[in-house]
Formats: sequence, structure tokens, C-alpha cells
Amino acid sequence: MSESRYPVSATFKVLDGYDLYRSDNLIVALVVVESQYGRDLRLYRWMKRKEQWKVDLCRMSVKRWKWAEVAAKASEFIEKYNVKGGGGGGAAAGPEPEEG
Repeated sequence: MSESRYPVSATFKVLDGYDLYRSDNLIVALVVVESQYGRDLRLYRWMKRKEQWKVDLCRMSVKRWKWAEVAAKASEFIEKYNVKGGGGGGAAAGPEPEEG
């Protein structure tokens, strides 16, 4: 993987990206990539190990996800279960980003 803002495989060209979470040792992001097969929207999670970024949890296409439904369901669960930011349950993505 090349060292860049989004360390994707050399088979992809990064067109754009959005950090869902970023720290010195963890990146969770939506990344638009282009390859010989066309453009894709992918979800990644990288961890820094021995000063190198490695795909940790996922590197999957999410272009077919129904994003409005995902956002609505997340909002429903947050309300229904009184989910608050900063508390447990965030192990998959890592610690909550600090507000600055």
C-alpha cells in the first residue's frame, strides 16, 4: 500500500474520501476509488502497525447500500436505545473522535 491520505491498494486510484474517524493509529473512511473495473465506493478501516498502515477490519464495496435507510435506522436506534456518544459499543470503529 502506498502511504497517502488513504492507503489503498496500488490497483486503485483514490478520487475522494471522507473520514468517519481518524487518529494517529486508526482510520475509518468512505473512499471513492477507480480501477480497471470502474468506480466504486468502499468502506475501509486501517490500523497503523510498525509505522505502516494495514487494512484491519474491512475493505468492501458499499455502493449498493441504501444510505438514506441506513441513516434513518441509525437515527432510530440512537433514539430508541438512548445511545450516547463517547460510551462503549464503539469497539469496531475505535474510540470516538474528540471534538475540537
